[in-house]
Amino acid sequence: MQSKRAIEAAGSAANRIGRVEPAAAAAAEEAMLQGVIDTLPVGVLIFQSGPDGVPLCLSSNATFENWACYPHNQLIGLSLPRIRLLNENPRIGVAVESLLQDARGAKREIDWSVSESPRQRHLSAHISPLPLVGDSPARVVIAVRDRTPEIQAERNLKQTMLNDALTGLPNRVLFIEQLEEALEGRMKSHLAVAIINIDRFKRINENLGHIVGDELLAAMARRLLPCIRANDCLARLAGDEFAILVKNIDAPEDTIRVVERIQSALKSPFVISGGECFVSSSIGIATTFSSRRYSEDMIRDADFALHTAKSRGRGGIAIYQSSAHSVARDMFRMEADLRKAIERQELELAFQPYVNLEQGTLAGFEALARWNHPERGMISPADFIPIAEDSGLIVPLGRWAIETACMQIADWRKRCPNAADLIVGVNVSGLQLAQDDIVGAVEAALANSGIPGSALKVELTESAIVENPELARQIFTKLKQLDLSIAMDDFGTGYSSLSYLQQLPIDVLKIDQSFVAGMLKSDDSYKIVTTIIALARNLGMRTVAEGVEEEGQADRLRALGCDMAQGFYFARPMAARGAEKLLETGLYSPSRKRGGKQIIDARSIERTS
Repeated sequence: MQSKRAIEAAGSAANRIGRVEPAAAAAAEEAMLQGVIDTLPVGVLIFQSGPDGVPLCLSSNATFENWACYPHNQLIGLSLPRIRLLNENPRIGVAVESLLQDARGAKREIDWSVSESPRQRHLSAHISPLPLVGDSPARVVIAVRDRTPEIQAERNLKQTMLNDALTGLPNRVLFIEQLEEALEGRMKSHLAVAIINIDRFKRINENLGHIVGDELLAAMARRLLPCIRANDCLARLAGDEFAILVKNIDAPEDTIRVVERIQSALKSPFVISGGECFVSSSIGIATTFSSRRYSEDMIRDADFALHTAKSRGRGGIAIYQSSAHSVARDMFRMEADLRKAIERQELELAFQPYVNLEQGTLAGFEALARWNHPERGMISPADFIPIAEDSGLIVPLGRWAIETACMQIADWRKRCPNAADLIVGVNVSGLQLAQDDIVGAVEAALANSGIPGSALKVELTESAIVENPELARQIFTKLKQLDLSIAMDDFGTGYSSLSYLQQLPIDVLKIDQSFVAGMLKSDDSYKIVTTIIALARNLGMRTVAEGVEEEGQADRLRALGCDMAQGFYFARPMAARGAEKLLETGLYSPSRKRGGKQIIDARSIERTS
C-alpha cells in the first residue's frame, strides 16, 4: 500500500512539474518506481529537473524519511538543496544536476558525515541515472546507505588492532605510527625511545602462573603512566616489554630523568592476587642524537641498549652508543663467516710447546685454534671463541679441533720417532662439555686416527668444571677409561672447592698466567704459585705454568718444583711444520746448553714456520 501511495504521489508530482503527459507519466513512473519499497534498509530518492533546472524530489522511501525526520510523502516536490541530510554535502546536488543534464555520465559515490547529537551519522550516497523510457524526462536515483555501524565497527576493530587488550595501552603498531609522526614533525627538536623490560618476568610466570603474570603487566602499565609526561606515549610492545616515546628533549640525559622516575616507582611492591611482588626493570634508550632518524632504527637501537643494560645486571639503564653497535654488527658478521670457516678450511691448529723445566726437553704441545680469514687475515681465538660459544658453533668447532689434533698426532708418530710418547692438549669449552657428546667425539677421533688415548690431553677451565661438577666427573671418568689425561686450566681464577680436586680424576693443574706474571714482583702471587705447586704435588698431580715470558720466571718455577711451563719466553704458538722440527731434536730451551747437548732455538723455528 505504501509503494502504491508513493507511486501515485510521484505521478502527481510529475504532473505538477508539467514535463510529460499524464498517461505517459503514469506508465513510466510505474516502471521506474517498481523497486522503491519502503522497507529497504537504504534510503531511496528519485529526482527530476524542475522548471528552473533545480532537482526536485519525485519519490522517497520511508527509510530516508525516518532518517531525515520527514512525515510520509512530505519530501515529494522539495528541491534537493532543501532536503535535510542531502544538503549537508554540496557535491550531491552538483552530481545530480550533472546526471540530469547528461544521463550518460558516470555514476557517483559520495561519502559524508552529519553531526547528530550525541553522535555523528556517516552516510554514503550512490547516485546514478535511471534508464530513459520513451519520451520521459531524465531522472536520477540516489541510494543512501547509513555507514554509521560500519564505521563504528571499523573504529572498534582499529582500537583492537592498535591497542593492547590486556593493558589498554597502544600496541607496537600504534607506537610505531606515533613515533613516525613524531619523527616527521619534530623539526629541530629531538626525541627518544626507551624500552623497558621487567627483569626475571619469566620466573613470575613459571612460579605464579600466567594469570598472575598478566595481572602484574596490567598493574605495571598503571604504575608507569604517571611517570611519563603529558605529551609522551607509553605502549606495550610485546610480552613484558614496554616502550616510551619521549618528545622534545634537549639532551639524551633528559630521558634519564623519565626512566629514573620509573625505577623509583618500581621500588614499591605490587599487590597481586593478595600477595606482594617486587620487580625491577632494565631500560634501553635510543635518541635522535645518536640513532638514525627512522622508527625501525630507533626501536632497534633502543633494544640493543636494553640488552646492554641487562648484561650489566638487573635494574640497569643504558643509552645507545653507535660505536658499541658497530662492534656488535661486526661480531654478527664474524659469526656468519665462522659458520663457513670449517667447510672452507680456514681454521687451523697452532701448537705451543710444553717444556719440561728440569730437563729442558719438549714435553708436548697445546693445540690452539687459529682462524685465517680470507679478508681479515689471522683472527685471534680471543675474538672468535666467545662468538662460537655464544652462537653454539663451539660444538662443531670443538669436534674439529679434537679430530684435527688426533690426525696431526698420528702423522707425527709415523714420521718422527720422538713423537712416540708425545702428548697434545686440546681445549674443551664448558658449553661443549654440557651440549656435546665429548666422549663419543673423542672415541671417534681416536678410532679414525689410530692413536692411543694416552697421546691426548683434554683441558678445561676451572669455571667450566665448577658449573656442573657432577657432569664433569662422569665425563672425566669415561675419558680416563680411554686413557686420556685431564688438565684443569686457569687454576686459581675460579671459585672451585678443593673437594673437587679430590673427587675429579684430574692429572694436571695449569697455573694461570696472571699469577705467573706477578710472581717476581708480588709476594702474594709468588705465594699463590708456591701453594698451587705444593697442592698439586701432594695430590699426585703435575703442574704447568702458563704465560712464562721471562727467564727469571722460568728459573723461579723450576726452583719451586713446577713440572712444565709454556709461554712466549719459550715460543709462541707455531704451525705444525715448526712443531715437527722441535720433535726431531727432542730437546728444548731458548738459549742454553744442558747435559752437554746443544739445545735448538725454538724462536728461530717459530719464525721460519
